[in-house]
Amino acid sequence: MDEAERILVLERWNATARDYPQRNIAEVFEAEAQRRPEAVAVVFGAERINYAELNRRANRLAHYLQKRGVVPDMPIGLCLERSAELIVALLGILKAGGAYVALDPTYRQERLALMLENADVPLLLTEKRLSDGLPDYKGTFVYLEEERSEIDRQSDENFSSGAGIDHLAYISYTSGSTGVPKGAAIPHRGVIRLVKSGGFAQMGEDEIFLQMAPVGFDASTFEIWGALLNGGCLVVMPRQTPSLEELGFALRRNSVTTLWLTAGLFHLMVDERLDDLRGLRQLLAGGDVLSPVHVRRAFEALPDCKIINGYGPTENTTFTCCHVIDRADTGLGAVPLGRPIGNTTVYLLDEAMAPVPVGVAGELYIGGDGLAREYWRQPELTAANFVRNPFGKTPGARLYKSGDLGRWRADGVVEFVGRADDQVKVSGYRVELGEIETALRQHGGVRDAAVAVQERREGNKEFVAYVIPAANPSPSADELREFLRRTLPDAAVPVDYVLVEVFPLTSNGKVDRRALSDPAKRHLPTAAPPQTNLEHAISAVWREVIGHPNEIGVNENFFDLGGNSLRVIEVHARLERAVRRSFSLTALFQYPTIQTLSAFLDSKGDVGTDFAGINERALRQRVARAQRQEMRTRK
Repeated sequence: MDEAERILVLERWNATARDYPQRNIAEVFEAEAQRRPEAVAVVFGAERINYAELNRRANRLAHYLQKRGVVPDMPIGLCLERSAELIVALLGILKAGGAYVALDPTYRQERLALMLENADVPLLLTEKRLSDGLPDYKGTFVYLEEERSEIDRQSDENFSSGAGIDHLAYISYTSGSTGVPKGAAIPHRGVIRLVKSGGFAQMGEDEIFLQMAPVGFDASTFEIWGALLNGGCLVVMPRQTPSLEELGFALRRNSVTTLWLTAGLFHLMVDERLDDLRGLRQLLAGGDVLSPVHVRRAFEALPDCKIINGYGPTENTTFTCCHVIDRADTGLGAVPLGRPIGNTTVYLLDEAMAPVPVGVAGELYIGGDGLAREYWRQPELTAANFVRNPFGKTPGARLYKSGDLGRWRADGVVEFVGRADDQVKVSGYRVELGEIETALRQHGGVRDAAVAVQERREGNKEFVAYVIPAANPSPSADELREFLRRTLPDAAVPVDYVLVEVFPLTSNGKVDRRALSDPAKRHLPTAAPPQTNLEHAISAVWREVIGHPNEIGVNENFFDLGGNSLRVIEVHARLERAVRRSFSLTALFQYPTIQTLSAFLDSKGDVGTDFAGINERALRQRVARAQRQEMRTRK
């Protein structure tokens, strides 16, 4: 590489410095609340909260938390479903100086226990009705509904917590190869840099964002703070998984202008509900490789919408590179990752950490103001993944070793090549194969385990576990599946389990994952096959969505076959067309076998959607809060 090219890849294509506020998240939000107090900040069903009221409610919670001992850099647990109260709680924790640790109520207790043990949170904010799903831990549960009167008595004035821009804002847990989740500790600086200087999307008071990602998933950082730190409006989706029809209804009803979708959900919306996206001004998608076919269809059908491919690991605060789709990207080639966003640097390096020439694949190292401070309380892992920046001009500058492989195009755009390790993206979540293997080996009936990824359909990845049993009789697939669900997120639980005597090895003695056979190619007899026309119709839809090669037995569980929340949405849309009737998405969770679902559909019954109920509850809560506010004013 000559000097001119070296300057190009190290400096010119990394000239991303932009000014942004040197204040913490709470202070930037307070400035917006002062600037536009009457503007709508949050919409949840029938409930609408303006900036002034959101600020006051968050202040009361913050004063309460400070009296409970919250100080800067203190992690505070938060386990709430999507709601207006969730947004108040996030702001309240940050205003008190703490860092939120989002715990997904749908996770198994064992998984939550690992996160709580690592985070060591002194307080866990939640609701009593969610407590049965939470593990015991050495800290204190704060049930918000029980503390409501005490919280409401606190001052609603702004105050300084003492937290600066480099104090922690949140800890986000991702998969860890040792079996212990790793918590990326994100400072306020990372979030402010993302939403105030990113330069990849329009974020201002005219934008209406939809908040649909789990708060533990870093896409929520863009959704929530992209809206609230720029004077925009945040529309919070109800807590349940929406059908495609319900998602489209929410977009249209609330005139949403900015939307983030995982790659899988983007593909589904393009296939099934493309017209529902026509009101958008900005559509960001990512978390996995985008299908060029779907990108082309969206580009041609949505001429007034900017479509953006967003790439970035959690360790660099949501986005590292972004690429605005143009006509040149609508061919059959892969969609590129794009250029680094504001105050972010990207280096493609070889094994000696030397920059590779344009067009040559190298590992993607990330620098700049979005980097996590550390993996929380895992110093060895931090040292291995956050390394000294040999190209940085700032003392102590670091790079994050992403494990992703990419190459520079001649125009300064980064293309994705693949992975350098055993990490996989499934449904937008990063999963370490080693974490699944470690968890399997902890089962008493397993001597050794290997996990591989099979792609049954384009973009439809599934984990397959290969197990060498420790004793006879061997553990069953159902037994292993249930065992893994105690500690792994659903996205990481393998679909198929294959018993083997030995593993095929590569020339250097490692497990040859490519040589592990795809169990989908085995043609095994099906127990209790479908009998009625309706059962056959359901089976056909399931097989198409999951990529199952054989007939599906009527008593087999959809979720054990590889079903997940995204595939449920696809099944719902296709099955409504196949059976020519509407029914709510929740029925697929309640009746997860062909036999039970067929009986439900034959009965002409329906469990109903929760949207109306949420709107009604939100309206009652709004009236109750107004009455409490009036009583406080009279006092």
